[in-house]
Amino acid sequence: MSDQYSGNGQSRLDRMEGLMGLLVDDHMKFQEEHKQLLTAQVVLTDRLDRLAQTVKDIAAAQAEAQKSSDERLNALINIVDDIVRKRPPQ
Repeated sequence: MSDQYSGNGQSRLDRMEGLMGLLVDDHMKFQEEHKQLLTAQVVLTDRLDRLAQTVKDIAAAQAEAQKSSDERLNALINIVDDIVRKRPPQ
């Protein structure tokens, strides 16, 4: 089998080796980018989990604060109600 040479003097095998080199380089770049993407995904998932926990903590604190406010408001309503009901007629 004879090598086929192109106009620039490269054999077919040389051209194929050159193309394979480009494919290997491209694949290595892809692997590195894929690794970076997976790392970013892990970091993002961790931050999302922490954010979800923070939102839960805030919601729990807000519910507790609301309960406390409701209790104090009810106490104030009872006091005012007692004052109004016990006021002597004018």
